Amino acid sequence: MKRILIPALAGSLLATVSLLAAAPAGAAAAPASTAPVARGVPAQAVDITVTPDGFDAPPTLRAGSATLSVRSTDPSGAWLGLVRLRPGITLDRYLDDLRRAMGDDPAEAVEGSRAVAGDVEMLGGVAVAHDPASATIPLTPGDHYLIDFRDAGLPDLASRVRPVRVVPGHAGPHVRPTARITLTDGRFDAPPALTGPALVVNRSRQHNEAMLMPVRPGTSLADLDVFFTAVDAGRRPTGSPFTGGPTGVVPLSPGRSVTLCAELPPGTYALVTWVRDLRTGRMFAAQGMRALIRVGE
Repeated sequence: MKRILIPALAGSLLATVSLLAAAPAGAAAAPASTAPVARGVPAQAVDITVTPDGFDAPPTLRAGSATLSVRSTDPSGAWLGLVRLRPGITLDRYLDDLRRAMGDDPAEAVEGSRAVAGDVEMLGGVAVAHDPASATIPLTPGDHYLIDFRDAGLPDLASRVRPVRVVPGHAGPHVRPTARITLTDGRFDAPPALTGPALVVNRSRQHNEAMLMPVRPGTSLADLDVFFTAVDAGRRPTGSPFTGGPTGVVPLSPGRSVTLCAELPPGTYALVTWVRDLRTGRMFAAQGMRALIRVGE
């Protein structure tokens, strides 16, 4: 079943994907470093493979933290995120609002995104394209749902969502970050280079994400601005600065954090978000929330 790529909550890659060249072949993946967890605290790992037909997930996890290691056999990749319904919100209501948030009408998408922000706490997760990646997520007891946001336009969305109950316990992380990326209101605070796992923290007033996308040699911040200004205005850009799809952290609610560990080929990447500013209705990236980062070097 074909997935629909759509524009708001986790952003739209529709224009981008259609313009992307194939990712450069032959580049060696750089394994991310890991560190041992504290003695006596068991780690909790979940391996998930996403296919065009969906994915499977464990029905229960222990409180503490869990590392979701994700790979995709779907050419369009996966945007896997964990959410927790707020009191009084049903799953059906959330999914209806999510469909609106991920629709192709910008005004409707912003209204849907505002509704989604009131429906759920977004714990984050991981987006993958060609290369596997993992997200280590802090967990507290309660009922949660794991969802591939790329499924939001499919008629069988509800059957693709996986309920996950977090039970009392104490699970430790698998990796410790060596860098930090902070999402503030309208910009990224990020190091110039990443050589290991990164702690991604949302310190802004709304949900947001952090995506790494490989760029063509010589790409500048001005090139990114031209591209996102066109996309934000509903125009089809004449070219794309990107050579591959996104790997990164899917939307996080304010105050949430995730540790991202990705096996990416070394090179220059754009750090971007496809989320819209709920106050202005414009894409954050078109308002200057973007950066260029060296990965694995």
